[in-house]
Amino acid sequence: MPFSQRERMGIYSVKIHYLSEAMASVAFNMSARAAVGGAQLKLSAQRKRVARAPLRVDALAAQVSKVSFDGASAGTATLDVKVAKPDVAKGLVHKYVVMVRQNARRGTASTLTKSEVRGGGRKPFKQKGTGNARAGSSRTPLKPGGGVVFGPKPKDWSIKMNKKERRLAMATAIQSAAAASSMIVVDSLAGAAPKTKAMATALKSWGVAEGEKAYIITKDAPEGVTLSTRNMARVVQTDIKHLNVYDVLNADKVVVEESALQYINDFYGESGAAWA
Repeated sequence: MPFSQRERMGIYSVKIHYLSEAMASVAFNMSARAAVGGAQLKLSAQRKRVARAPLRVDALAAQVSKVSFDGASAGTATLDVKVAKPDVAKGLVHKYVVMVRQNARRGTASTLTKSEVRGGGRKPFKQKGTGNARAGSSRTPLKPGGGVVFGPKPKDWSIKMNKKERRLAMATAIQSAAAASSMIVVDSLAGAAPKTKAMATALKSWGVAEGEKAYIITKDAPEGVTLSTRNMARVVQTDIKHLNVYDVLNADKVVVEESALQYINDFYGESGAAWA
């Protein structure tokens, strides 16, 4: 039945009404998406600004007990280095420790896949009639002597960290040892005999209890110091130019030679070469 002109006009007006509502909805969605996109761009810009912000640092001085080689008290020494602010120090040092430990991985673990294991080229038995599950190779990962599924392959685990971040983390770790009264300064180790028993006695006289882990930091130490400590399970000795942040944090006592402490103050101090 054909519609009258009045009925056709009513239908057209309803269609126009729905069309206008749909266009308004589309316009609203586009404006909302634009607003969300602008907010995301603004947030990403803020993140970039935060990432590029310089590290907040402080210059702190700590008094460390000083002893002679035979254990007699010799006053105090000053550790004066630049350290990270408390709100970023923990994360910075943790980042450096993760880098050091991960870079120590050799990444040489390797396994053979099914295609790399010797043999297995012949079908072990016929497809049907044996009562066994069908098999195409005797080197399947389901059998002993077969390949390994998703096993390790040689991999480079090394990661990087900015040089000044590493130095600031190291200075912060050393400062934390001094703040926790875990640092001891010895005036000189030049007279150390190349004997493990003599070094064990010296460590006790310096305040390192039996069973505690000690990290000895020296500067151009004689060979006798290295020979007397290399056979001690809980003692690590290193030169000032080869510090390890993990060893600093892992030690119960950090023993620093006085000349090494002077180098630390000069290098990690407020105007030291570490920040040049």
